[in-house]
Amino acid sequence: MRSRLERSAFRRTLAPGEILFSRDDVDDNVYFVLAGTLRIIIHAPNGRVVLFRDLGPGEAIGELAAIDGGRRSATVEARGPAQVMRVRGQAFRDLVAREVTVAMALLQQSIRYVRELTDRVYEFSSLAVANRIQAELLRLAREVSADGNSVLLSPAPRHVDIADRVSTHREAVTRELGRLARIGIVERQGRRLRITDMKRLSVLVDEAANC
Repeated sequence: MRSRLERSAFRRTLAPGEILFSRDDVDDNVYFVLAGTLRIIIHAPNGRVVLFRDLGPGEAIGELAAIDGGRRSATVEARGPAQVMRVRGQAFRDLVAREVTVAMALLQQSIRYVRELTDRVYEFSSLAVANRIQAELLRLAREVSADGNSVLLSPAPRHVDIADRVSTHREAVTRELGRLARIGIVERQGRRLRITDMKRLSVLVDEAANC
């Protein structure tokens, strides 16, 4: 499967901050992340950045336009140096039609994104800013480890990035992280952030969601 992809693929290296493609662009290429991290964002008319998620090695982006022929739904940029493999839309569609494992992997990724977006829409609609920040910390920690009551985020997520993810401002994130530190749920360790009590953090989010 990989050899088939590589025969129809082109490798591209991205500099930090370089745009892979922009919202409303018209093309159907699919990109597989080989190294580095890509960030999915939308720039709002008021200048605010809406941050959806980051993609790492092994993940794909661009499959929506390849499948439905629509415009790009978001902007994708490199967080740091990154390398991607570009596959033409038709070659990708042919591969999905031939390979059941590829089609299933695509479905699983799409389902994961839908679940994540469903959670975010619910949080935006029902949770206060502080609880949305808590929910985002919980999500970031669970991406690192699904087990254990203490999780280290290294490097620590930037306050502005958390703010962009939960539709607030950096100062609100700084205040809430300070409050969580005072009650023993998070601890700053240099450039790292440790979630010291995942259970309590989860309880805070659950209680807010069930109010």
